[in-house]
Amino acid sequence: MLALPARVGFCAVAERSASRRSMRSSAASAGSTARSPAVVSSRRRRSRYAHVVHAGDANASTDADAANQVANMDALIDLLVAADEEALVKLVAENVLSFDQKMWIRIASRSDAAESQDEKDALMSLAGKCMKLIETMVQKTENTIQASSKSLENIVAVAADPDTGEFDVPLTRESVARMRDAMNETEMDEQMLNTVYAWIRKSDEDKLDGMVHILQHLLQCYAARELDTGSTPLDIVLGSPAVDWSAKFDAIAEGGFSEEAFVKDLQQRMEGVVLNLPNGSYAQRVQAEYLKEVEDRGKAAYAARGGDDDE
Repeated sequence: MLALPARVGFCAVAERSASRRSMRSSAASAGSTARSPAVVSSRRRRSRYAHVVHAGDANASTDADAANQVANMDALIDLLVAADEEALVKLVAENVLSFDQKMWIRIASRSDAAESQDEKDALMSLAGKCMKLIETMVQKTENTIQASSKSLENIVAVAADPDTGEFDVPLTRESVARMRDAMNETEMDEQMLNTVYAWIRKSDEDKLDGMVHILQHLLQCYAARELDTGSTPLDIVLGSPAVDWSAKFDAIAEGGFSEEAFVKDLQQRMEGVVLNLPNGSYAQRVQAEYLKEVEDRGKAAYAARGGDDDE
């Protein structure tokens, strides 16, 4: 029994841990062997020369990087100044990570150096508009995260025992079924999947293995819903809890669904996941991992039966 209340504050689980910077201590070591003044002086001269050469190369590289950075900022600023309201919103959204302290300083610097009042006013107006757009985007993102966390909290909570409010781990069939029903009433978008993975990472860090188990079941329920088309015998497996897969594979094999047909059907679904979902998205990742698990379990099931069933 996982002694966590059903209404536990899951939003806290999703919070990112504060980043920790490792501190390195360095100690200068001095040579214990005495050297003649001439040798020391000669070596020091060579060391100074090498240091000057390397420092010159480093400075040249740094200057070039700084110039490129300024050129990139200026190019973006020029695009922003020339954009209409609709294009400005799109440009800011696409380049939101570029609006760091250096960008704001660059806009202010260009405004100060402007040759005309109109140019100065345009740059300062641009800074104000961009700031408001970014604030709106941040607020919208925070609201979306809060809404996703609340929805996921409700889904996970129904897996708890209705009487005690605690979770049986591993989850019972009844608990998984309740969570599946709740999940089917919710649209699982990228933000919600992102939140699930954030909860899993935090639960793993906090050694909450039971919560990780529950959240993994939630992802399985999501993948099963998305991949179950109800069109082939494989859907009988895909739409079932993982604990029932062995029995379901036996059932479809006895019904004439051969290993060859299974592999072909599975391959087609995998191609659909790769081609139809955004590359690198959480949706693609979850569904691909689910199909891989089905593939492994299916091959094992057919191997146990001899793998010679005809379609």
